[in-house]
Amino acid sequence: MKYGSEKPTDSSRSGVALTYEGRHLLPYIRDTVNAYRMLQSQAAGFSGLEQGTIRLGTFTSVSSFLLPPAMERFRRQHSRIRFELYQGLYYEIEDWVREGVVDFGFTDMSRTTPFACEPIYQDTMLAVLPEGHPLGENIFIQIDELAAEPFILLEEGRGGGCIRELLARHPQINVQYRVADDYTILNMVESRLGVSILPEAVLRRSGQRLTARRLSPELQRTIGVIYKQKTGLSTAGQLFLSELKASRIPPRG
Repeated sequence: MKYGSEKPTDSSRSGVALTYEGRHLLPYIRDTVNAYRMLQSQAAGFSGLEQGTIRLGTFTSVSSFLLPPAMERFRRQHSRIRFELYQGLYYEIEDWVREGVVDFGFTDMSRTTPFACEPIYQDTMLAVLPEGHPLGENIFIQIDELAAEPFILLEEGRGGGCIRELLARHPQINVQYRVADDYTILNMVESRLGVSILPEAVLRRSGQRLTARRLSPELQRTIGVIYKQKTGLSTAGQLFLSELKASRIPPRG
């Protein structure tokens, strides 16, 4: 494919890479694709939300526990609406919102973000210990009590989040591992490689041999959605956002 006499890509044994010209054209190509997607979404709105796609930037606890019941309720009324989930770290989700890859994304509202942001729910962060750990005898655990243990940090990416903010105030915590996946951390704790702090939502259906305790003082994060402009959301996107705001995650039982 050529634009005039310039090639947007170069091919080599190592693969295909954008040329200088290709990198220059990429934002315009993205804008064209996003405009076409918006045209399709708005046209679908005129036909009573009979079809269309909602693209969401998300992370493990949201995509595992908040989204499935919300999507199921939404599709009861709008069965031909499709969902595409893009899972990543906070900063990756912000990039996807900025580039128009997703309609809106989820974030920890303790982060500074240039986008409009609406709160959806609060998630309590819990200390996670191997089964039978002595600290499990306590009702609450103070963060300093974890200092003697190898700590497995949930990697929140560039800009951090509530866990990184907490550890910045407690530099004595012995971070031995940095892991981006919540379920990998659960398996590592079960294997007695260390302790961690994870969102309560991740532990709701965990079958691992673990002990979870609340922190003292309690640590919570507010999960919100971010988007460029609410008026830029499709009709389906705006209605699904309303569905999310009406969702409630019940206490752990």
